[in-house]
Amino acid sequence: MPSFRPEKSSRRKVPDVTELCDFNQLGLDFVTAASYSEQPRKETELMNQELIEVLEKKIGDIVEKYSTLKEENARLNEEIQRLSSDREGIKSRVDAILGKLDGL
Repeated sequence: MPSFRPEKSSRRKVPDVTELCDFNQLGLDFVTAASYSEQPRKETELMNQELIEVLEKKIGDIVEKYSTLKEENARLNEEIQRLSSDREGIKSRVDAILGKLDGL
């Protein structure tokens, strides 16, 4: 009677973990682990410090411009309110004058 169990010879061979791979042969370019622990050069630290200072200055300029624009916006909103109330006053005076002219 046939068995449904696969034959032992058809099983795939599991690769041995201890086998070493030559990554250069595969075309892979890996950085060695020793290069990860290198200290950054002083030039890099100076460049980073200069970039941080430039960034801080730009952020300061943006915050200053934002404050100026916010103050100008508040001033313009007050002016809009004043002109709207002036317009309403003039409109009511014109309506009163037109009412008097209709009465004549």
